[in-house]
Amino acid sequence: MNTPQNPTKAVLQGWLEAIDTEYHLCGECDGLHISELQSLEGVVDSRLFRERYGLLLTTEVEIRPVALLAVSADIGRLNMDYPTLKVFLDVVDDGMPQLVVAGILPSGGGVSRDQFAQFIGLTVEGVARLVEECRELDYLFVLPEDTAPPPSRAVH
Repeated sequence: MNTPQNPTKAVLQGWLEAIDTEYHLCGECDGLHISELQSLEGVVDSRLFRERYGLLLTTEVEIRPVALLAVSADIGRLNMDYPTLKVFLDVVDDGMPQLVVAGILPSGGGVSRDQFAQFIGLTVEGVARLVEECRELDYLFVLPEDTAPPPSRAVH
């Protein structure tokens, strides 16, 4: 069905499967965790949520504390270079700084499967390019290859 609708979580799961986008459920939140983005170096979590205004795909990327000033100075450019994404910093006292990257698809008039597929494709591609650029600029907090990963730092 390609007519606009306000998709339920079950419909979103079916659409993700139809466009071959792997996801999983964690049991701790209502989000659909997007595996392709979560597998990227530096990404803490990536989730698709149904919100009252539409669909929100948010990805949290861990930033090196010493890169915080450089990232902060670069936020304006990142938002200009990735116009379909909203990029901002999340800095809390008891955790590593994170770059939060979000894509929003308003759904007041409903969403078709084709619109959803285009939204997911553009957002996943944009986030992946942004994460790669952050890696090249040495903004990301990554563990050495011989270090075992710590427990998940995702906050639900």
